[in-house]
Amino acid sequence: MDDRITRVNRRFLEWTGYNEADVVGRRFVDLLDPNTRVFYETRHVPILHREGETREVLLGLRLNDGALLPILLNSVLVLGDDDQPRLVRSAVFDATERSQYERELLAERRLAESAAARVQVLQNASVQFAGAQAEHDLADALNQMVGDALEATVSCVATVDAEGELEVIAGANPLEGLYAQADPRPGPDSLRDGTPIVFADTGELEGGYPEIAAAMRQAGFEGLASFPLLRDGSPFGVVAALFEQRRELEPTAIELVQAICRQAAQAFARIRLQEELAHLALYDQLTGLANRSLLREHIDSALAASARTTQPVAMMFLDLDGFKPVNDRLGHTTGDDVLREVAKRLRAVVRDSDVIGRFGGDEFIVLCPETDDAQAIVIAERLREAVARPMEWLPAGFAVSASVGVVIHCAIDGQKTTDELLEIADAEMYRAKNGGRNRVSVAETATAEAS
Repeated sequence: MDDRITRVNRRFLEWTGYNEADVVGRRFVDLLDPNTRVFYETRHVPILHREGETREVLLGLRLNDGALLPILLNSVLVLGDDDQPRLVRSAVFDATERSQYERELLAERRLAESAAARVQVLQNASVQFAGAQAEHDLADALNQMVGDALEATVSCVATVDAEGELEVIAGANPLEGLYAQADPRPGPDSLRDGTPIVFADTGELEGGYPEIAAAMRQAGFEGLASFPLLRDGSPFGVVAALFEQRRELEPTAIELVQAICRQAAQAFARIRLQEELAHLALYDQLTGLANRSLLREHIDSALAASARTTQPVAMMFLDLDGFKPVNDRLGHTTGDDVLREVAKRLRAVVRDSDVIGRFGGDEFIVLCPETDDAQAIVIAERLREAVARPMEWLPAGFAVSASVGVVIHCAIDGQKTTDELLEIADAEMYRAKNGGRNRVSVAETATAEAS
């Protein structure tokens, strides 16, 4: 009952490598691995004494050569004639295969739990990305998700702008300004090859990108991971994560972020397609100016603002002189080039608050909020002069100018509708054209007098 061994069988000695003299008289607990001794003394022995038996207690038996043998221990109390416990009889079972099975089972369970967690992350990503209506909202969600998945110190999302440079649209790039090419990608090839770039520390980074490695050390970072965003197989952006300490990323973590990036790329494509469709619905495809539908919205809005503030609003109706001969004799391609050039020139001379649109054919509208008579005439003349400048690439005998009709409206003189303003401006444009072309004709809605 004091835990000292009184008898062992041959099989026990064969398993453990001990001689009988080595174990008889020793306490059984002394043969156990230190990691299981506490459990044996605090759980197994008290339960045995209280209930009279224990079954399948998993322990570690230290063998004579120092190796560890996993065992299952069954023990019973043997009572004397006085019905008091006299000794303990124990059976030892080799649990090596069972322990290995349990370890494998635990590993499989952890893999399953990890896989379930990854599936949940991807499901959450799908919901968040599907609900994003703007690129910045989507980028914020992507940045947060990747940062959390990798437990990054800092992360950012960048997309390629019109000049082919990366522009950070979510998160922050702490390396900004610390090296010549201030973007989060590790070198110029990381976007083009379409594969993630992972560096556990700046030592790994040093071999290919010494400038970035130096910048990371200066900023206090050690590890870096970069994941491209692909559309139709071509990269259009990148998600980058930085770590203060050396970080070896697990393959499962890399695969998870790649899957997140694939979902995000699809969402980016959806949002950009929606934006393209919305742009096509509101802007002229040839010139990029507002189309008739969007122009009417702007005019309605300007008239409403004029009614609230009593500030005047001016509108110019431009029709190109000499465009028909260009279009008919030089071809529609040249005609399209002229229209694009006119749109470019109009943009260059209006104010930031003014709205330019192509009303149809060779007709253009310029809307100028909070513009009085004097200002409107100056702007109209500037527009006329811009269009009338020679287009050197046109053959001799071909020239383009503009007849401009102007209307100035103030709500205190009586509210006008969009159609009424367009009608007045159109009439003034024809007055200018009939008066000799390449000139400006102005009407003020309060007096309806033309000049």
